[in-house]
Amino acid sequence: MISNLLVSLALALDSLLAASSVANTSSVGIMVYDLDIDSCLYERNARQTMRPASTQKLITGITALNELGDCYHYTTSVSYTGRIDTSYVFCLEDSVYKLRRGSLQGNLYITGVMDPKLNAGDLDILADEIYKMGIDTITGSLCGDATFMNDNKYGQGWCWDDDNPELCSLLFGRKEGLLQNFAKALQKAGIVILGNVFEWACPSSAQWLTSCNHSISEILEKVMKNSNNTYAETLLYHLGATQGKPSTAKKGIALEEALLKKIYAESPSQLTHDRTSAPSHRFADGSGLSLYNYLSPEIEVAFLRYAFTHENIYRHLREALPIAGVDGTLEKRMKDTEAQNNVRAKTGTLTGVISLAGYCTTKEGHNLAFSIIVNGCLNADKTRNLQDKICNILCNYEVRSTMYDVRCVATRVGSTMQEVTSTFKHQPRQSRYIVIPNS
Repeated sequence: MISNLLVSLALALDSLLAASSVANTSSVGIMVYDLDIDSCLYERNARQTMRPASTQKLITGITALNELGDCYHYTTSVSYTGRIDTSYVFCLEDSVYKLRRGSLQGNLYITGVMDPKLNAGDLDILADEIYKMGIDTITGSLCGDATFMNDNKYGQGWCWDDDNPELCSLLFGRKEGLLQNFAKALQKAGIVILGNVFEWACPSSAQWLTSCNHSISEILEKVMKNSNNTYAETLLYHLGATQGKPSTAKKGIALEEALLKKIYAESPSQLTHDRTSAPSHRFADGSGLSLYNYLSPEIEVAFLRYAFTHENIYRHLREALPIAGVDGTLEKRMKDTEAQNNVRAKTGTLTGVISLAGYCTTKEGHNLAFSIIVNGCLNADKTRNLQDKICNILCNYEVRSTMYDVRCVATRVGSTMQEVTSTFKHQPRQSRYIVIPNS
C-alpha cells in the first residue's frame, strides 16, 4: 500500500475547491507562483477583476519601499522665526512679573507630515528639548503647518457609515490634534506661549530647531501586521508628496500605476502569459477601504514577485507581514499545521470580501507567492478556513524530479503502487507534486 499518495497541485486544489460551498457560491480568484523557478504553478480566475479589501495595502507598501526607500523616515519638524534670547528676563504672566530663563522672540512652528505614530511621549521629548535649549517663553505664536496634504479628510469610495480615520497633515492618532497636543506638551515642560495657537504655513526662512522621526519600517509593520488603515493612507500620501506638496491620493496612486506598468514590462511570460499590460484594475486608496478598488490575483502576485526580486524591498516587507499562527491578523489562523510559522501574508476583510496574499515555503524550500481573493462571500469563517486549507496544501508541496505527470488522473487513497502506475499514460517527466498523507 502507498503511505503517501502523490497527486498534482492542480488536482489537489481543484478537488478542494470543488467540494467547497464557498467556492460554489462565491467568486474565487487564485494564483500560485514559484519564485525560485519563475513559473506559475496554479491559477483560477487569476485575471478576474475583484475587490481586494486590505490586500490593497501590499500595493501601497511595496510601492512605498520602491519609491521612498528602506531608509525613509516620517519627520515632524519644529522650526522658529525671530531669535532666541537665553538671558534671564522678567515677563508679565497673569498680571504678575515672573523671572524667565530665556525666550524665543518670535513664532514657533510644528510641521505635520501625517505621522500616525506620533504620541504624547514624542511631543514631551520635543518640548523638553526646546526647554533644554534655554527657552521657557515664546513671545510670539505657536503655529501648525498643515500644508503637507490637501483638504480631503476621507478616501474616495469610503462608506459613510464605516469607522473611518480622518486624514490631515496635523494627524495625532486617528484624527487631527497635533497642534493642540503640542501646546499641552510645551506647557507641561514649563514653556509659556504668550501669543496665539493656530494653523499657519511655516515660512521658508524659518530655522530648524528639533524633530521627531519614525522609520518606514515602523509604519509598515502597523500597515501589514495590524492592517491599520490610517498608517496605510499616510504611506500613500508620502508617496504623493514626492511629486510636490500638497500631497494627494491621486499623486500617490500615479506612482503605483507607474510601478505596475514597469512590472508588467519586465515580468516573465510565465506570469503574464506574454501580455505586456496589466489586467483591468483600479487603485482608489492606500488601505483597501474604498469600494472603488479593483484588481486581480495576478496583479498582487506580480507585485509580490517584484518585491521578492528586490532584496531591499523584500527584507522589510517579509518582516512586516503577519506570520500564520504567530502574530498580527494571522495569529489565530493555521495553528498546528504545516502553514504555521511558514505563511507570511496580508489579510483583507470587507463585507462580502475575504482576501489573503503573501509568501510561503514548500517542504523542499521553494519560495512561493500566492493570492487568494474571494468576493461575494457571506460566511467569513468558512472562507478563511478555505484559504487556510489552500495554504496548508502549498506548504506541503513537494517537487519530484523523476515522477509521472498525474494531473489527468484521480487515484483513490490506499491504492497500491502497481494500481497507480498502471493508470499513468504519460512518459516519466519532471512534474510538481504535493504529498497528501493517508488518512
